[in-house]
Amino acid sequence: MELALLMQAVPGGEYVSLWKAIPALLLVLLWARLLTWVDKDTVAAHLPRDPINLGLVGVGAAGALLFLLTPDFPIALLVLFGIIVAGYGGYLVWRKQAVGLGDLQKQFKNWINSFTNKQKEVVAVEGQVQIISRDGQPMAAPDAEDASRAAYDTAQAILTDPMRKGMEKLEVIPAEGASAVRYWVDGVGYNSPAVARHGAAEAISLLKKAAKMDVEEKRKPQSGAVKLAFDNHRREVQITTAGSTVGEGMRLVLDPRKRHEAKLEGLGLTDKQLETLSQVIGQPGGIVLLAAPKDQGLTSLLYAVIRRHDAFLSHIITLERDPQDDLEGITQNRLPASARPQEELEKMQWIISQEPDVVLVNGLENSRSAAELIRMAATKRVYVGLRAGNTFDAVNVWKKLVGDDRLALSNLKMAVSGRVMRRLCEACKLAYHPDPDTLRKLNMDPQRVSRLFQARSQPLRDPKGNVIPCTFCHDLHFKGRFGVYEVLNVDDEVRQVLGSGTSAAALKTSFRKQRGVYLQEAALLRVEAGDTSVQEVLRVLRGEK
Repeated sequence: MELALLMQAVPGGEYVSLWKAIPALLLVLLWARLLTWVDKDTVAAHLPRDPINLGLVGVGAAGALLFLLTPDFPIALLVLFGIIVAGYGGYLVWRKQAVGLGDLQKQFKNWINSFTNKQKEVVAVEGQVQIISRDGQPMAAPDAEDASRAAYDTAQAILTDPMRKGMEKLEVIPAEGASAVRYWVDGVGYNSPAVARHGAAEAISLLKKAAKMDVEEKRKPQSGAVKLAFDNHRREVQITTAGSTVGEGMRLVLDPRKRHEAKLEGLGLTDKQLETLSQVIGQPGGIVLLAAPKDQGLTSLLYAVIRRHDAFLSHIITLERDPQDDLEGITQNRLPASARPQEELEKMQWIISQEPDVVLVNGLENSRSAAELIRMAATKRVYVGLRAGNTFDAVNVWKKLVGDDRLALSNLKMAVSGRVMRRLCEACKLAYHPDPDTLRKLNMDPQRVSRLFQARSQPLRDPKGNVIPCTFCHDLHFKGRFGVYEVLNVDDEVRQVLGSGTSAAALKTSFRKQRGVYLQEAALLRVEAGDTSVQEVLRVLRGEK
């Protein structure tokens, strides 16, 4: 009787609604597709594959069960969707803590670009570098019988491995017999296999042709630009060539316009340092010294600071011996490297006559130019870039340049010095328990620090002992860089100590009163956080041999 009544209540063929089944089926397909992606991603991210897969399968089964048991369809659909989001969201949280999400952002951007920029899509042989000429035309691989094939293959041999590893600069250096190839990743140089001298010359000519440079001119310096694409990612490339007695050399600089685009907040300053520096930037007048050794981020620091000023509300002028980037809204003046002291002074006097609100000078060499800046700094802001190892050295370099300690210190507001060090690869870095005596020598508390990280000295291996290449850092063991900084606020007490010529201990006491952090201390804090290693700190602070 009950069955008959049920059949009368429900018309034939309407036990399952097709329109309700479709969204549920789409969610199940989404769950399955994401499960396939996670299965591959766990291998690349060096995360436990089987437990994660089992966990997500369990999440999917639980979602399906709750969907079937929930009587109200819209609520059931939301429950299923929420459980799927929670499961994969949990995986992303775990992945972020383990290796970060930066590579996924890049993959997602490339995926979006594949839809929005179809007309610009570069079709290249997988695993090779696609060379794109200055006019935007991709270079096809020549046929095997083509006379230019040897040059193309040599160019691939020079470029492919460095591009895969994320090079920022590459040089082909001619020599007798063979040309050396050296590339830089995160500021550290690596050697590639040498290339036959004739083959290197042909490869250079091929790239010069793509950049619309004069291929026949082998001696005089030339500059041009091309694009290189690898793994569906395009890079702007600046090419510089010059000849020598042993042949023509080449330098490639990748993404030259992006090298110094970091904002002040992204350089690596501590919260207190950033707050202190921001307060000084917001004040009128005074000289701020910005310092770093060569190749240790001075230009990035200078440009990040100057960009903090509103170029549309303030009149900003720079004087640079070698401008590294175009600063929007800022008048940049180039001073030749061979400029005489009088030429520098005349240029400085012209800049001051323009009545700027902010002046940035990098590479100052004339004491009379420095004196002009000091007088201007009574009411206007002046930034001076110097080569120095720390803030105290920077002040001494400034005093020596000016030649009069009292004048040098009169309008000095602050000194900031920095260093740049590499970040350990989150996917393959190795944890260890440090020796307590070593920690004490580094002024680190053994009671507080029980685990540090270092670069892996042996490759990753699977359970069978097979080597697993790290797809994050490509076995360089580091990925990305950050800065550490020392900030000295030149208040009345510090100015008096600096001017009196008292001991270094008195200056350190004043620095500690400001709760200042030395460069080494700032670097070791990043070691404690697991961002870098003790070995990297020693390499940077002592200087790379």
